[in-house]
Amino acid sequence: MAVISINNTDPRHSTFQKGFNLRWPTGNIQGQSSSSGADMIYFCSSIDDIISAAAAGLKNGGRMTVRSGGHCYEGFVSNKLAGENVPFSVIDISLLSGMEYSDTLSIGTDFLSEEKYRMKVLAGSQNWDNYAELYKRSGKTIPGGSCYSVGAGGHICGGGYGYLSRQYGLSCDWLSGVDILVPDAEGTGLKGVHVSRHHLPDIDDIDDAGYLFLACCGGGGGQFGIITAYYFDDLPVAPAEVLWTVLEWPQNSLTLSDIKTFLNAYYLWFSQHDDNPDTWGLFTKLDLRHVNSGPINLGIHFIDRNNGVTDTTVLEDFYRHVVALLPEARVSLSPFPAAHASVNNLSQQTVSTWADFERHTRRMDWLYFTQNVNASGENKKGRYKSAYQKGGSEGFHAVPATALWNAINAPDPHGVLTNSGIQIQSYGGQINQASETAVGDYSALVQRDSVLKWQPRAYWYDTQNMTPDEALALDDTCAVWLRTLYRDAFPAVLPGQVEPGIPVNDDFDGCYFNYPDLDMKYKNGNANDNDALNPDWRAIYFPRGKEAILRQAKTLWDPLNILRHEMSVEPEHPL
Repeated sequence: MAVISINNTDPRHSTFQKGFNLRWPTGNIQGQSSSSGADMIYFCSSIDDIISAAAAGLKNGGRMTVRSGGHCYEGFVSNKLAGENVPFSVIDISLLSGMEYSDTLSIGTDFLSEEKYRMKVLAGSQNWDNYAELYKRSGKTIPGGSCYSVGAGGHICGGGYGYLSRQYGLSCDWLSGVDILVPDAEGTGLKGVHVSRHHLPDIDDIDDAGYLFLACCGGGGGQFGIITAYYFDDLPVAPAEVLWTVLEWPQNSLTLSDIKTFLNAYYLWFSQHDDNPDTWGLFTKLDLRHVNSGPINLGIHFIDRNNGVTDTTVLEDFYRHVVALLPEARVSLSPFPAAHASVNNLSQQTVSTWADFERHTRRMDWLYFTQNVNASGENKKGRYKSAYQKGGSEGFHAVPATALWNAINAPDPHGVLTNSGIQIQSYGGQINQASETAVGDYSALVQRDSVLKWQPRAYWYDTQNMTPDEALALDDTCAVWLRTLYRDAFPAVLPGQVEPGIPVNDDFDGCYFNYPDLDMKYKNGNANDNDALNPDWRAIYFPRGKEAILRQAKTLWDPLNILRHEMSVEPEHPL
C-alpha cells in the first residue's frame, strides 16, 4: 500500500491535523485547516512508507513529527514550532498495526539482527486491539493503560502504566527489543536499527545501542527516532477475572477534615504496603472532581496474590482502613465513569459496612472489564498535569491536601469546570521493585519509590457560535484553575521545595513525561505569567542523572535534532 498523502486541498486535512486533544493545533477552528498545524499528513502502513514519507517531509529543511494513536497531551505532534518557518509534516503510523505471537521465541526483527522474540507489537496498534488479540492468542497481556485508542508507539516508550502495573510493573519494564528508524547522517532521511535488551552491558559500561534502548524505555516518543515495532520475550499472564467497585461521595456531605483524614489513610495504606506483594493486585483510581463535575469518585480494581479473586483479605483491609473513613459512601450509578460521575442529588444505595461493599462489588471477566473501563471518553480539549508522590512519609501533607479541597470547591460562576478534577492513582508495588536492578537501570523512569500518582485535568469543548476570544477565555479559565492548584499545593515553604508551583520536594518526585505539561518549563510552573524559563526543567521529569543519559542518546542517534518538539531532549551541541 502506497503512502496516503493529505494536503490542505483535501477535505480531510483539518480533521487529520488534529489528534485526540482538540486544543491542537493551536488556534484551530472547526472545519478549517489551521496555519499553525501540519502542511502535510502522511499515512503509512509499512516501514518503506515511513522512509518515503520522511524523505518528503524533510526535503528543503522540513520538520516532521510522528503520530500513532494521537493522544499527546501537548501540541508536540500537531503544532508548528514558534519561530520556525519550514514545511511541517506529520507521519501518521496508525495503519502500521497488528501483532505476532510465537510459543517458541521464533519471531525475527524487521531490521538486521539475529535476535528472536516471543511477541511483536507494531507501533501503530492501539491498546484495546493489543489487549484483545494478545489475550486470545496467549492468555497474556501488556500491563498498560486503560484508554483504548492510545497507540503503542508513544505509550510504551513513555512508560506505559495502568490497572495491572502495581502487580506487574510498567509496560516498558517488559520490553526486550525495539525496531526504530533513526535519522541518517545527513538528516535527510531515516535508517533502520534494532536494539535489544539481550546483550546490554552493565549500566556503568553503557554503549551506543544501550543509550538508545534506555531512551525507548520511558524517555518518550518522537525524539530519538520513529519506533515501528516492540518485541517482548515474555509478558504476564492476564487474570481471568477481576473485582471492580465504584463508590462516590457528594462534596456537600464532606468537610476539609474528612478529606484530610481520608487522603492521609489512602496515602499511608499504599506507602505501608508497598513492599508486600500480596497487596499489589489492588489498584485504585481516586477522582477528586470539581463540585460542578459531579461527586468524588473512587474506582477499586482487585486481583489476589494468585491472580484470582477468591481471597479478598487485602481488599477488606483496604475497605476498613481507608474507604470506611469517608462517610456516606454510595454506589456509583456510572460503573465505568470516564469523565463524569452521577449528579449529586440522586438517591442511591449506600455502603456503610464491609458486607455492603461486598454486595456491590462486581466480579467480571478481565477482558470485558478492560474493554469497558476505557477512560478516553470523547474527543475534546484538555489540559493536564502530573506528579509522583513518594512513599515513606508520615502522612499526606496538610498543605497539598488543603489545596486539593480548595480546588474542587473553587468558585465557577460560569459553569466552565464541568469536566475537571484530580485523579490520584495508586502506584508502586512491582514498579518500585525494579529500582537498582538492570530493568531500572535501563529505564528513563527513575521515580521508583512513589506510591501515588497525580493526574489533574480539565476538559472542555467549543460550541459552533463561540468566537476565538471566547474560546481562548475558556482555555484560560481551565489553565488558571490547574495552575492555582499547583501554586497552592507546592509553595516554597514545603520541606525540600525546589521551585514553587512544581511537584519536587521531600514528598514529591517530579512529573511523568507521558503526561507532559509546558508549564513545567517555567519558573513557578506558569507558562503564561511572564515567568522566565527554568533551565533545569528536564530534571523534573528525568531526575538523578537520567536527563544526561537521554541527552547523550540524542547526541548519538539524532545529533542534528531532526525529531524535535517543545519539550524534546536536545543533543549536546544542537546544530
